[in-house]
Amino acid sequence: MAPESSPEIYTEKFTSRAVRRKSPNNVQSIKLFAAIIFIGAYGLVCYQIGASSRPIETAVHIQTPEYSYDAPEHSFEYQNEISPAPIRELDESQLPYKCGVVFFYHIPSTGGSTINKWLLNFTPKYGGDIKYFTHWGGHLNISDGDKVQKAFISGDNGGMNAFVQDLGPTEWRIAHCHHNSLHLNESEHLLESWGSEVEAQGCHFVGNVMFRESLSHTLSLYKHLDRYGVTEEDWTRHLKTESELGHWATVLDFFLYNNLARNPYGVSKEEKVRRGLELLQRHFDIVTVGDHARYKETLLRMTGWEDRDMPRHNTHSGELIFTKEQVEELQKLLTANGDIDFISEVQKRYG
Repeated sequence: MAPESSPEIYTEKFTSRAVRRKSPNNVQSIKLFAAIIFIGAYGLVCYQIGASSRPIETAVHIQTPEYSYDAPEHSFEYQNEISPAPIRELDESQLPYKCGVVFFYHIPSTGGSTINKWLLNFTPKYGGDIKYFTHWGGHLNISDGDKVQKAFISGDNGGMNAFVQDLGPTEWRIAHCHHNSLHLNESEHLLESWGSEVEAQGCHFVGNVMFRESLSHTLSLYKHLDRYGVTEEDWTRHLKTESELGHWATVLDFFLYNNLARNPYGVSKEEKVRRGLELLQRHFDIVTVGDHARYKETLLRMTGWEDRDMPRHNTHSGELIFTKEQVEELQKLLTANGDIDFISEVQKRYG
């Protein structure tokens, strides 16, 4: 965890098991271009958007979290540029892997419920034989988030720490990580240790995540506004502060901080984007932006599982109507937060 005196995100200087080939010595700056949105006549935009529910109770101010779950001591280095480091590459000659753990990091309102339901089809509850583990909770305060993550890590029956142990020579398991299960930016060392444990058994740790175009994701969450009884101004207030826990999280903020306060170290948007790409490079084999078909095809190719249908789940069938000014304001906030650049870079690197 970063020293208390530092206002920046610090990242570990180590060669991760996830890096399959060496990174270039020179860090190059990559120019990022925000997406340009064309809004139709009369200044009204109507979206029909699929999303998942988000059980949130309240919004509170939270500054830098003071816990890191026994993170190891490392030297740290701050960077403010986006690294062109390579993505993880699959060795096609080794596929399918004979055993492993499929670790799904589920970002709300990205189509993740569809993936989770599909993964459950391989478990005993639905006639399969693959063990499944999850533990999550959506209460937005630091003590609840602390308890949920600790339970995910080592709670009843040993949590994830036990779930990655004693794999059979041809055994696969599925772990579902959702609200407060793992605060990735703070607890990366845990993901690293679980992956190392699985690979030490001759198996493969398949980190995977589904993203969604940033503006579409943000607009979809407005279906919850009346549910929480807040104004539109309060709904986006956390994005106008340096660090605050709001009623919802953007795609980039949830990936980095899950349900903790966004940007707790007050870093630049470039550093947030760089950190997100770094986590993907180190730990995730399957990365898609709204592409369920490619997600499914890649995972089946890696695991050798039989093909099963993936019907859509938990979609929103109503209409959400926004003015031109509202959409433009949200686009500005997402650009300033780093989300537009992050998804742009993900699409460049992962397709």
